[in-house]
Amino acid sequence: MQSCSNNEDEALKPVSFSISVKYDETFNNQITKSSSVTIVNNETGNKYTVKSDDNGVAQFNQILPGTYSVSATKVMQSAEFSDTFGYTPTETEINFNGSQSGLLVNNLTVTVNIVMKTSKVGDFVIKQIHYGGSDTQKGASIRDQFIEIYNNSNTVQYADGLYIAQLYGSFATTVYTYTLANGQYDWSKSAEMTIGDKANTDYVYASNIFVIPGDGTKYPVQPGKSLVLAQSAINHKSNYMDNSGKSVSILNPELTLDLSNADFEAFLGTFLGDTYQYDIQNPAVPDLGIAYWGNKNKDMILDTNGRQGYAIIKMTNTDFAALKKYKNPKGDATLYLQVPNSAIVDGVDTTKDLGAGFIPKKLATQIDGGTTYLPSGFFSSKSVIRKTKTTIAGRIILQDTNNSSNDFVEITANPRGFN
Repeated sequence: MQSCSNNEDEALKPVSFSISVKYDETFNNQITKSSSVTIVNNETGNKYTVKSDDNGVAQFNQILPGTYSVSATKVMQSAEFSDTFGYTPTETEINFNGSQSGLLVNNLTVTVNIVMKTSKVGDFVIKQIHYGGSDTQKGASIRDQFIEIYNNSNTVQYADGLYIAQLYGSFATTVYTYTLANGQYDWSKSAEMTIGDKANTDYVYASNIFVIPGDGTKYPVQPGKSLVLAQSAINHKSNYMDNSGKSVSILNPELTLDLSNADFEAFLGTFLGDTYQYDIQNPAVPDLGIAYWGNKNKDMILDTNGRQGYAIIKMTNTDFAALKKYKNPKGDATLYLQVPNSAIVDGVDTTKDLGAGFIPKKLATQIDGGTTYLPSGFFSSKSVIRKTKTTIAGRIILQDTNNSSNDFVEITANPRGFN
């Protein structure tokens, strides 16, 4: 009798145990500091909450035995997320959660492991821009230009309906009556503009915009994978016949690229009603849609001097169709599409010379706080590429501080490569 009573007393005696909290394998199973861990007694409703320490451990002391439910929460601000995982999320606040039901707490309970998970973080980013082209005599000149976008998140993203814009602005820092103090156009002075300075602070202006086709689920991009958008999706290392029947020879294949395996190409022959002689279509590669075409170029020609900006835009077809067009404040005939900053998923400003600040920025600071450029200059076979920040569970995370001066470097153009 006494022995049985002692056993009962032992079974009811308060116990101590710990809960170890870690992020899931998506985040390399790192420990979760300062998470809020709560246990609730399923019978009495008694609740206890403890913060996990610097080792990711929440220590519970003098807890009555019983069956408990466990929940752990970590609310992480963007800055802490960047410091912890090495890249910037699209959200300003990220919620991680973990749980376990039916936890039996008794004198045998020592350590309980909780895995923290979150929903989508990050999104598409511009990974690489090969705007400089290759040697005009021995390479492919501008014909091997491409833009690469990358899924920097931890979930599958669908590229269907993404708009890719070439952004327009002033080519010099000289100040005129129709410019701002930095030499950029003062779009508030454009004809028929009625929104004042918001025309400069809340919008960008695009000369050309492509759109990735699809019905919403046709083009999934796995985490850590990219899409290459080529001007012409052919093997530029090989000789070929242009649309006029002229033979084009590549004297030094090492200076250019094989883009025959690009994911999309820009082909404007049908759109413009004629065919640019160098715009050779690869039937095996899907064509980009032409969402807006404001200049007279007959192909996806990227400015080799780095005087454009680039943006990934996400909005509904209806909202896109409602965007307005304006002439630049000088009154030139060309119309440029006004795009709200709020629709920009990612943006990159390029310039001719970073040190001299030769080209005024087009993108707002919150989208891109800097600029990137090619130290080797145009027709150098070089591109600008986003730096690799870290690798988590085999997935490469690209640096995304929203500052191209920090995030990009120059490399020899290499579609789907890394720096």
